[in-house]
Amino acid sequence: MPDESPKQYKKYVPQPDGLNLELHTRAVTSGLLHIQRCVDCGQSRQPPRYYCQDCFSDNYDFVPVSGVGSIYSFAINHFTIDRAWIEELPYITAVVELAEGPRVVGALRNVAPGGVALGDAVTVSVEPRGENFAFIWVDLNP
Repeated sequence: MPDESPKQYKKYVPQPDGLNLELHTRAVTSGLLHIQRCVDCGQSRQPPRYYCQDCFSDNYDFVPVSGVGSIYSFAINHFTIDRAWIEELPYITAVVELAEGPRVVGALRNVAPGGVALGDAVTVSVEPRGENFAFIWVDLNP
């Protein structure tokens, strides 16, 4: 008799390179969300770039951020092409504007569709997934 239990799929873990690898490595080793910052003018930016968009400097560092922010935009996903996410449907992908200025994208957890609104206060955290990638979680503040 054939096995009728549902097949388990492994969620894809990206393998970043270049500046994104540097960004994710900082998050994995520290457990904190980091943002790239220009050493010369102090401008923060996300996604990371080799040159500052304000002063064109190539001096940068990755600094930890508070993770405090608000919902700038979000999408409720009712369909996925990655079978590993099927049991998570529907899930919410959120764009968070951090208190430090830049925006990051993450998965909003523990919230049903309809339970989130633009401007809601949130906290962003990271969860290492291997040695070179950190998943970004978003949680509504109580």
